[in-house]
Amino acid sequence: MKQRGWFWLLFLILIIGLLAVLATRFNILLVVSNRKALLEPVLGTLGFIVILAGVIALFARLTQEMRLNQLQSEFLAAVTHELKTPIATLELSSSLLRLPETTEVEREQLWKSHETELHRLRNEVEALLEAARWDAKAVRSKRTEVNLDDWIQSKWEDWRRNLGAGATLSRRGDALPIAVKVDPKMLEMICNNLIENSKKFARAKPKVTVETERLGNRWKIHFRDDGHGFEPNESKKIFRRFYRAKHSAPYSIAGTGLGLYLAKSACRRMKISISAGSAGPEHGAVFTLSGKSTGTPT
Repeated sequence: MKQRGWFWLLFLILIIGLLAVLATRFNILLVVSNRKALLEPVLGTLGFIVILAGVIALFARLTQEMRLNQLQSEFLAAVTHELKTPIATLELSSSLLRLPETTEVEREQLWKSHETELHRLRNEVEALLEAARWDAKAVRSKRTEVNLDDWIQSKWEDWRRNLGAGATLSRRGDALPIAVKVDPKMLEMICNNLIENSKKFARAKPKVTVETERLGNRWKIHFRDDGHGFEPNESKKIFRRFYRAKHSAPYSIAGTGLGLYLAKSACRRMKISISAGSAGPEHGAVFTLSGKSTGTPT
């Protein structure tokens, strides 16, 4: 409900409660009633309960708004940091590239740094724009039927490249030569976010295992890592917008708290499920996608 709607709802509750109390106090409604002595305290009690409920609802709403404002402040601080860091790096590398004493080897390294920071900057801006589109409900799902096994194979090298040099990416479990109805672009965005998350919160070199599971017409894909993990009671909270898990990872780790929120939103739109689990800090995490197949691909 919008803020204006909340305001008028609470205002109406308080007015109704106040009128009930006034009716009791000044006998506005029960002047000619023989049962006035019985109904007055009942009506007064109901009025008091209504007012108390309104005050509690108002307090709860204000608490929610304060929490949201705090999250937004933290989000803006994180976004500012995320955008300033690559921009500062790009400015520095650009100034070094202009120096005549810079060697060819150094130029090559600086250009690689350029590409890395531009990629990072693009990803952050795309995440912000995508979140705005989801909030405005301007995203439309274009679901088509794909062979899930073939789709995973087609994205495998991209996932390996995203994890970076020295990372380990492996697969185990059932084959999934089944047809599923998904939006390929949304599914790619979801999996890329999960892979990026494993990379971001790795304790050393990322190690990710993709476990595939088939139970009748249902399928599951588990993305399991050995990173910092999180507290088990945060398994649902981490999908909230702006939320960042309280784990043992350094707080300076890049992130705006939008990746998993976008993944959850996209899964809901495609009518598939996403869940998260962890045995606790320093015990890694597992993210699971699951849904129903539409049959055997032709």
